[in-house]
Amino acid sequence: MNHDMKHRISILLASALMLLSGCAVQRDTLPAPEMAADTRALMDCLTLRNAELETFKGMGTVRFNPKTRNRRTARVAWIGKAPDKLRLSILNIGGMPTTTMAADGDYFFMASHAPKNFYKTRSQNPSLKKLIGMELKAREVIQILRGQVPLREFDQARAATDPRTGARTLILSSRRGRVLEKVYFESDNETPAVVEMFDPSGRIGYTLKFSNVRDVGGFSVPFRIDITGGEDRLLLKIERYWARAEAPPSTFMLVESEM
Repeated sequence: MNHDMKHRISILLASALMLLSGCAVQRDTLPAPEMAADTRALMDCLTLRNAELETFKGMGTVRFNPKTRNRRTARVAWIGKAPDKLRLSILNIGGMPTTTMAADGDYFFMASHAPKNFYKTRSQNPSLKKLIGMELKAREVIQILRGQVPLREFDQARAATDPRTGARTLILSSRRGRVLEKVYFESDNETPAVVEMFDPSGRIGYTLKFSNVRDVGGFSVPFRIDITGGEDRLLLKIERYWARAEAPPSTFMLVESEM
């Protein structure tokens, strides 16, 4: 093969590589579908709601109503720091913890005080099903306790309007159109009222309802949180709430020797 032929082949190979890499870049950097102005307004209401509420703590009463009909009521206390740190305790009648869980963004801890048991595993966003009986992740619970709506990762968003009331609904979907989440707003179209989370099969995984919203230090905090999943139900009635609470890192770690 002469020098000119080799040179031509090299140019063709380089051009092909540039074309292929250009196509790859184009595929990877395709812009997300544009969001209509009314849809963007609803999304902003959710993402900006209590966005500056980073640390918080509270106490209240939670009622578990599982499908087994074995109803339980317990006092609970919690402290959290967005986006991934949480400590939650179930209290006995004297106000002492019987079960405590903690998540620090890297590890999940769980301790039973009577009888004494200790559990620790690496997890950035653990499920709290063992503690609260419902398939909720730590980050979801943190957002809910901040008065925020957990938002699934989505590819498409659109808004629908109830013709009778004018209330809007935000619908989040996958690229293929599968509905991931619906957020129903109050008639002011700013306050979220009901959230429906869908599972991969398209069925409702759980429904979240906020009510009795009060102002706490300039933040809108729901003092009644109702979560239903199938025949299971969890109802939290908040009694006391502190915004911008002190939350040192050690709060979100459990040490077996101290339990």
